[in-house]
Amino acid sequence: MARRKVGFLHPGSKESFKKAYSTFVRRLLDIRGEDRDVRIIDRWAADDTSKTLKEHAEALVAVANIEVIVAAGGPSAALRLKDATSTVPVVFTSVADPVGYGLVTDLDAPGGNITGIAGFTTELDVTRLELLRELLPKPAALNVGILNNSARENLAAQYQKLADAAATMNIAPVRQDKADLAGIKAAFAAFRAANVNAVLVTADSLFNDLRADVVAEAGAIPTIYQWREFAEAGGLMSYGPNILEAYEMAAEYVGDILDGMAPADLPVSIPNDFELVINLRTVMKNNIKVPASLLKNAELVRRRRRSRQAMLLDAEADEQAD
Repeated sequence: MARRKVGFLHPGSKESFKKAYSTFVRRLLDIRGEDRDVRIIDRWAADDTSKTLKEHAEALVAVANIEVIVAAGGPSAALRLKDATSTVPVVFTSVADPVGYGLVTDLDAPGGNITGIAGFTTELDVTRLELLRELLPKPAALNVGILNNSARENLAAQYQKLADAAATMNIAPVRQDKADLAGIKAAFAAFRAANVNAVLVTADSLFNDLRADVVAEAGAIPTIYQWREFAEAGGLMSYGPNILEAYEMAAEYVGDILDGMAPADLPVSIPNDFELVINLRTVMKNNIKVPASLLKNAELVRRRRRSRQAMLLDAEADEQAD
């Protein structure tokens, strides 16, 4: 029996998102039951969201008998696939404001060949700023570094909302827009030169892809991120939905489409649960005083090695996807 072809497109690198990808693969294989009749064709753009991502999107659309393509890692992959096809079903993960990006006409009735999971990524940047304000309550005014991906879709409008919110909190934003590792290093050097009180790393696949480097560059500066993976990698704290749940849900959408459902009839899912994660080792290492109001609502983690069992499960999922 011929295996059903499923595409998977990501703007980042497979190594950085291996856990999320393996979660998607395992859930899809579980959904397909004993037959496991799927072949996943994955393509990764290594943070080149213009040329390489566009080429991968067009190549996946051109695969013979491809039945559905997952657009992972934020809006860029979904937008490239939207440009490449109006017929092949597309399932996106973690996209902020999919209606605003023009991916769907309505969350409840997508209306075309695209559906998926809304991300509540950039939408929560204001909340992350509020958490920094709560973390550092003593100064009347704060200087907060804001790290953006300069190549992010719709950056100007998203940053303006953040800047407007900062003004109401008596926060002066120190903006840095960067699109590669060298730029990220320069951004944190600029933050230190400006004596910022804290840093907000805005929601973006690029920073998640480079999270170990971003966390290292942040050093002792109190910094907040979008995904718990940053806190698990040594970052101070994160706030947002669980990214692994989004990949599991993407697999469920793919399963429904393989069973004959149309994307137009599958409402966009919206996360209901958000995690505040604080790394206790980072707190103690940098002698940061975290208010009780934050601690009581947070999941407290310590940086730890991944278990051998977890690594074996990831390897098995990769093998099944080949």
